[in-house]
Amino acid sequence: MSPHRALAWALGGTLACAACETGGGASGAVRDRVLAPAPAPSGSSSPAEPAEPALPVGPPPPPGEALIVIDRSGVPHIYASTDEDLFYAYGYQLASDRMLQLEMWRRFAHGRRAEVLGQNAKGSFGATTLQDDLLVRTFDLPHFGRLDAELMRREDPEHWRLLQAWRAGLNRRVEEVREGEVPLPFGFGPDALDFLPEPWAEDDPVIVQKMIHLGLDQTILYEILTTILGQLAPQALDALAPVLFVPGRETWQIPPEDQQFGALSLPRDTRLAQAGLPTGRVCPDLPFGPAALRDLIGAPRAGSNSWAVDGRFTADGRPMLAGDPHLQFTLMGNMYAVHLDSLDGGGTFDVAGFAFTAAPGLFAGHNRDIAWTPTSAFGDVMDLWEVPVSDDGQTALIGGEPVPIETRTEVVPLREGGAREMSFARVPGHGVLFDPLVVGVPLPLAAPGKRVMIGWTGFKGRSSRYFLGLNRARDVDDFDRAVMAIPEMSYNWVAIDRRALTYRVGLEVPRRNTPAPGREPWRLMDGSDPSALWQPGALGPDELPHGRAGTRGFVVTANNDPHGFTADGDLSDAPFYYGAYFDPGYRAHRITVELERLTARGGLTVEDMRLLQNDVHSGMADDLVVLLEAAWQAVTAGLDPALSPYADRADLATLVELITVTWDRRMARDSAGAVAFHALMHFAAARLLEDDITGIIYERVAGVAPFFVMKVALQTLAGLEPATEPLLDGEGPHGLLLGALEETATWLTARFGGVEPWRYRFDAVRFSDFDNAFGLGMPVLQVPTDGGEDTVNVAHARFREDGRPLHDWPSDYGPVERMIAHFPTADGPPRIHYNFPLGNVAEPDGPHFDDLLPDWTEGRVREMPYSAAEVAAAAERRVRLVRR
Repeated sequence: MSPHRALAWALGGTLACAACETGGGASGAVRDRVLAPAPAPSGSSSPAEPAEPALPVGPPPPPGEALIVIDRSGVPHIYASTDEDLFYAYGYQLASDRMLQLEMWRRFAHGRRAEVLGQNAKGSFGATTLQDDLLVRTFDLPHFGRLDAELMRREDPEHWRLLQAWRAGLNRRVEEVREGEVPLPFGFGPDALDFLPEPWAEDDPVIVQKMIHLGLDQTILYEILTTILGQLAPQALDALAPVLFVPGRETWQIPPEDQQFGALSLPRDTRLAQAGLPTGRVCPDLPFGPAALRDLIGAPRAGSNSWAVDGRFTADGRPMLAGDPHLQFTLMGNMYAVHLDSLDGGGTFDVAGFAFTAAPGLFAGHNRDIAWTPTSAFGDVMDLWEVPVSDDGQTALIGGEPVPIETRTEVVPLREGGAREMSFARVPGHGVLFDPLVVGVPLPLAAPGKRVMIGWTGFKGRSSRYFLGLNRARDVDDFDRAVMAIPEMSYNWVAIDRRALTYRVGLEVPRRNTPAPGREPWRLMDGSDPSALWQPGALGPDELPHGRAGTRGFVVTANNDPHGFTADGDLSDAPFYYGAYFDPGYRAHRITVELERLTARGGLTVEDMRLLQNDVHSGMADDLVVLLEAAWQAVTAGLDPALSPYADRADLATLVELITVTWDRRMARDSAGAVAFHALMHFAAARLLEDDITGIIYERVAGVAPFFVMKVALQTLAGLEPATEPLLDGEGPHGLLLGALEETATWLTARFGGVEPWRYRFDAVRFSDFDNAFGLGMPVLQVPTDGGEDTVNVAHARFREDGRPLHDWPSDYGPVERMIAHFPTADGPPRIHYNFPLGNVAEPDGPHFDDLLPDWTEGRVREMPYSAAEVAAAAERRVRLVRR
């Protein structure tokens, strides 16, 4: 036991300082490649260590104090008599456990990470920290965050007080670190990043929340890529247009009985008849290669799942819920598990679950009456316009009207010494002007005499209430009202109480005119055209996705199209525009089909939900197998002389047998078929698209949205849209697929020495990368994991770089937590069974740095203690904190 922990046990009471708290251990780096243990036979995990005698929680502490009980999973259960005392202790304990994450988020929001990491360190949005800093300053987040803060001070003073109490607790720990009262936390020591954390200013919590909103909202990468494709290869974009937004599976979020507008799916024959064939394509030789877009800004990825099932179909007769939000570890980092309770002492909170490290309140979890979970909504709240600018750069022409441009110059300090000075411009009431080079675009995008303007609903003061209203909700109706009060949150919310379930989106989505040439919100628009600008108001509550699934009895969200407006590939015929860049629907379809099976059977249990969360069956593999069987049949039967070079190829026959017969179509770590399928899909997609949409665009899309290029490849190879036929380059679907199979055989032989399945497994190449999960700039570890691009247990991995397959396929993306909630009794609180990656405390030498990783990797769950008796029984230690 460390001296600091020994002190905690010895005191057992009031703390004058926090030397005994967690988070003050080793400050250096940790990096290992960890091989996961074999799967456990049970879905429930065992405690990390044997149970010790219960440490009683006792009555609520008096005002000015808080009791912090750390359980054997490293989760703090914080008790206080007032909400402000509770949030003070929350901020203090959070900073004790996750100081580097907090510091990096604050610096991110102010555009100051290159100051401590250097200008060429890995970024979160862009390729480097300097690029991140310049982008944040382009968006002028501190300015707009302060507008949010002023609005909160004026209209929501109680929320403001809680935020300031949280900040005060956080700053107390910062002061202890800066004064040397506790050891330097992870990442700050001389053997690591070698700097000290700074105190948070009054408005910083709201500015950081603005930064998190931007991270969830920014979809401009997709709009930039579509714009570049339209400029470089317009006829290739024409060929792709019929399938650009069409999902791979027609599964919508809004339950059928709650649909008010109806999915716009045309009969297949009608769609084929309406599709126009382009007369060739233009793909010019470019003066740059795939690496030219490596610095291009990132985008939110699709991967989160949630669903809720009505009590009619569950074993205990009450609703159940499951959720597993997926985020980039490099961007959002590891989530923080916590339990906050002031209710018994006279406050208003008793909530347990998961929080973003840098924002107070729980985004997923439960209180005494409800449980809830989110997925990213992908409603479109950001657009690009090309706007004329006067010769002196002082005026922009917006919708035909002159608008003054406000400019400023900022200096970005660099760790290497010196600084980067840059001018930034804002068009009040409309957006910000930006230099495409800042986001890694090697093209001007706008015509001479014009500049690109970004519009975002966050370019104004907003409520920034975040999750606190959700945390206090008492039933699903109350929850719906709380969701509608946070229009800044880009989430599909699913919640349950003892009687019912609900699905609701409260996002502020701008009202736009019907898409038409020149005003397509998914690409650069003409900002001088008034009809291309946002119209007054936003989509209303009836237009935003919502439902109760009163007939079907379950709801599913998986980043897919909620309304079904993309079904026919034409967004101009929708009653309104909500968004375009959704997940292609394979995950949503798989979950829906499984829930149809389970609800028909009845008696759903936690174990049913756990198994579905960890499902790794590939729907794309189902599609590919049919195509590969047909192509190989054409070879073996001699149906096409052009395919004769593939005949009598033992290596190809081995791979066809593996993928179509032997393999179970699961993207599992022990699978050889998963390796061959993954490589084949990437080779096929590149063979189909790369020469048409240019290598520079293909590589970037395949890196951030591999499911998209795979989906388009499958749709084209299946002949679903004649407009895409020119993409086949005359090879025909069989020839293209077999050519990709040959490339797969060549790669497998070079990488593993042959194509025989005994030579390779998925866990030899595919792994989750947790570097930066406890704060940007610090390596952590890597571990092989299950999952593919389209599986319920989803993980997007990079396959190639600069035109060549990578030796390994890393993924810095995965479920940041998995949660299953249910009501064991008719009048008791809900319970959650959970896992999340790594551990809850960023202290490499401590017991909770990565103790939860085996559960997360193997898909096991543990129950989070909630009642005082359960917390006492699970307590590892307890500390009483006196507020300064």
